[in-house]
Amino acid sequence: MPRNSSDPAEEDNTTIEVEFAPDEYDRLTEVADDPSATVRDATMWRVELAEAIAYTDAGEFAGPDGFAKLVDRSTPTWPYGALAGLEAVAIDEGESRWAMDVGPEHANPMGTVHGGVLCDLGDAAMGTAYMSTVEPDESFTTVDLTANFLRPVRTGRLEAVGHVVHRGRRVGLVECEITNEAGKLVASLSSTCLTLRD
Repeated sequence: MPRNSSDPAEEDNTTIEVEFAPDEYDRLTEVADDPSATVRDATMWRVELAEAIAYTDAGEFAGPDGFAKLVDRSTPTWPYGALAGLEAVAIDEGESRWAMDVGPEHANPMGTVHGGVLCDLGDAAMGTAYMSTVEPDESFTTVDLTANFLRPVRTGRLEAVGHVVHRGRRVGLVECEITNEAGKLVASLSSTCLTLRD
């Protein structure tokens, strides 16, 4: 139940009491240095995801103008982007730049970043690069995606740059390079996109 804090220093804050079973609380305190901050962060992450879903359901990302909103920090992001932590940096005509902070939560069983995570980052860059070339009454779908993983990653900030190599009337080719903080190539991807018309 929400209630106002009685601490004068926190007069503008609202608190919520959350009850845990003893084993749940033990699990929380074993992994969290600050359990209340962990609960707050998890809650706000879920709120951001719900906002992203509602924004997308309202059709706010439709068409090239809608996709351009992905770089606007004043609007919610897209649902999977919120879930995975994908960040749109810039979207221009035929090119798109994305970033992602990766860590232990993105690891495969060997402890390196899972290839699917790199595919998600690259696909976001390639898809928005292609979407920036379609007309307002068009959309597209990805027909295939090829990924070459060149260097293992464990933690750090990755950047993906997607650019349209060929844009035909119906079919296009898009490529992407993902680099690490040192500027070294981590993965190279390509995808074929099919333009859809109403």
